[in-house]
Amino acid sequence: MEPYGETDGQISNLLHTKAKQFCVGFIGILFAVLSAAWSSAEDVILYAVSDLFQPTLIFVWNAVVALCLTVISVLVIRPKWRPESYRQALLTVAYGTVNCLTQINLSLAIFIIGPGNASALIFTMPVMSVFLSVLILGSRLRMSDIFFAVCSCGGVAMISLSLEEEVHQSDLQRVLPSFTGVIFATVSSVSFASSLILGSMLNRYETAHPLINVLSYSAQYSIVACVLCASFNHWALPTTVESLLLLTGTGITTMAGVGSGYLAVGWKDPTTVSIILSLEVPMTYVGQLIFFNFALSWLALSGSLLILISAVGSLLYEDQETHAEREAISEDHGEQDIAENLPMLKQGN
Repeated sequence: MEPYGETDGQISNLLHTKAKQFCVGFIGILFAVLSAAWSSAEDVILYAVSDLFQPTLIFVWNAVVALCLTVISVLVIRPKWRPESYRQALLTVAYGTVNCLTQINLSLAIFIIGPGNASALIFTMPVMSVFLSVLILGSRLRMSDIFFAVCSCGGVAMISLSLEEEVHQSDLQRVLPSFTGVIFATVSSVSFASSLILGSMLNRYETAHPLINVLSYSAQYSIVACVLCASFNHWALPTTVESLLLLTGTGITTMAGVGSGYLAVGWKDPTTVSIILSLEVPMTYVGQLIFFNFALSWLALSGSLLILISAVGSLLYEDQETHAEREAISEDHGEQDIAENLPMLKQGN
């Protein structure tokens, strides 16, 4: 019979471990929710400034503010980064390039079809990443992937049909038809999925650092934005404090969303974080209803729900299969250890 002191100590240690796990999980969830909220705020602010400034000028402010914040973070954190090979350096540049394409196309989609619809369409990304993994990494295509892809495409079709009923007032929406916004959002989703594939390839290098990847993105985005703004001669200065705060806010919310997402993954598993990030869609719809008084179409909401179901389903199914594969590998290693030690055990007997 164990002494009472030892039993009480074991219970205390168990409670301490459970409390620690709960706190760690809660912090991760909190950062993920904050990342979704910051991204939603970015979507709403981008749409708000689309009536005040030309798109290319908005790109400049968004990119340069994000770059300044990234440089400050690099100087404070001082990440140790040294490319192990030319391939890693090229992957880092490519990662920044596809994220630059993601931001530009997403912003254009927000200007044309509104923040809610654009944020919903971007969440076709999990399904897109599966097919890109098949093409680039040689992953196996499953029937569930095809099912979620069909659901996601159905959601895109429903949102596209709902755009015919919606009437918006931004200058860019008067020039370009609604379907171009769907195209921009789809391209953004594909490039976003590509960045995830490139990110997974970069994580195989020991010297890879997320902050350097963000620096690659913000630097390239700043260069492209300045070239576009100069080409169209859209340079202008904000004339009111409100417009200055809105322009600056686009870059601040971008980096806040990226930073919160990075911290969330450090405290919680990526699958859970990715699912929580989908809260960006309902948050953005609520934001556009409050600030712009947009009428919410049931067709668009249904399409968004279908996209979210396919995204969450795809993430959960992927996580389940990954867990099953890890258990199978663990069992194989266990059987291998027994097989290796069995002759020694027999010899000892």
